[in-house]
Amino acid sequence: MKEQGEMMNIRDIIYDNGQVDIESDNFVIESNYTGKYADLSSEHEAEMVTMMSDRPWKDVIAESFKDHSPWLYKIITDTGRSLFLDVLDIPKNGLYLDVGSGWGQVCIPLGRYGNSVALDLTYNRLNILKSIATQESVPLQYVQGNFLSFPFLEGIFDAIVFNGSLEWIGVGREEGASIREVQIEALKKAYRLLKPGGMIYIGIENSMGLKYILGAADDHTGLIHHTFLEEKLAEVNFLTKTDGEQLPSKTWSLEEYKEMIGESGLELEKVYGCFPDYKLIRQMIDLRSINEVLKKGLPVLEHLGTNGISFEKNNELNEIYKVLSKNKIAQSFCPSYGFILRKRS
Repeated sequence: MKEQGEMMNIRDIIYDNGQVDIESDNFVIESNYTGKYADLSSEHEAEMVTMMSDRPWKDVIAESFKDHSPWLYKIITDTGRSLFLDVLDIPKNGLYLDVGSGWGQVCIPLGRYGNSVALDLTYNRLNILKSIATQESVPLQYVQGNFLSFPFLEGIFDAIVFNGSLEWIGVGREEGASIREVQIEALKKAYRLLKPGGMIYIGIENSMGLKYILGAADDHTGLIHHTFLEEKLAEVNFLTKTDGEQLPSKTWSLEEYKEMIGESGLELEKVYGCFPDYKLIRQMIDLRSINEVLKKGLPVLEHLGTNGISFEKNNELNEIYKVLSKNKIAQSFCPSYGFILRKRS
């Protein structure tokens, strides 16, 4: 391993199991990875890579999405996407892994702080990210592959981030495997990859979020009255409304998350309620004080996670949160959570 503060070669964080191709000193590909996720077609991603080769990345993003996909444009450019970094106790010049790095809203800020590794399933998406990071003068390590099978060395990361990715970790899973089982497997692997004392951050929706109970569509499937179904029922519900596709994602309630974390061996250090959600944070409230805060109602208006449009029942949310807080149970109905986990030495 290199001394902290030095930029690492990609070979410093993997072991050679014959299943990776090293494209360069900072780009490695898992030869037989499974699963995929993207909010764009491969053709569009490839086109953006070409456009960013000689144009400012912000101009390319604006031209591509500002008018045609305003919600995606906001997701990419809004600083609230990485606001959670302000509450994390991350060691400077450490080694960090961003699982599902996407457009780089998390791994680029981390790259300004230390050695940041971007993991994504999609080759073209990583090349878009590489163009952005290069223009921002931020050195990153790029990994294309599946978190569950990629051959990272164990005990090397100071922090691992699952910001909007743990719910998708079951994409491409074997037939018959439950999403919950795969998510716990991912947390157990993250435990092994962490140094003693290392931390994990998870940003994720609450399946029992009050807005979902009142009829907001699931952020991942677009289905209403779906998030709070137990997994087998959710699978059936999804199958009946698609062409027999595998349920791609699953979120859980606060207590279910706590159970999964306990099974992984990680220690739950702190939980925040994220408003209006973890995607574009405007306020993070420590769950230990959330009932006191919500006695006055919503801190910010909530929106639909599928398109960013203001939720039509914000007035109802506001009044119900007041009642929930008086009964000291508002913590169970937040729209999203930010979990901080620790590997105790």
